[in-house]
Amino acid sequence: MEATVILCKCTKQHTFGIRVEKRRHDWYRTWAFKIDEKRAKREGFDKELIKGSMEIDEEYPGCPYCGARGFFQCECGKFNCFKGNEQGNKWDVTCNWCGKRLTVVSADSFEVKGGGV
Repeated sequence: MEATVILCKCTKQHTFGIRVEKRRHDWYRTWAFKIDEKRAKREGFDKELIKGSMEIDEEYPGCPYCGARGFFQCECGKFNCFKGNEQGNKWDVTCNWCGKRLTVVSADSFEVKGGGV
């Protein structure tokens, strides 16, 4: 089984890991856990490159800090808990890593390099 971890940051400014596993051609979010940024860098979670869709496994618990099951990827390439204001299929969000405000739209696939720190 192919699996790795990508990093995400909660709106509460805490970093956590999301375990993803490949099933056929899709990636599934299966687990989330608290981790500090220094340890995540030591573990090399910022090095893995994954491509494809990101589905939610029914057992996925969501963010360990706020419970959000959604996420968005900023232009800086990093993942964030999804906490935006819905406007049709677009949402106004702020990146918890770089602070950039942007409007995101739903996507079917991603190209991710670990989420970086």
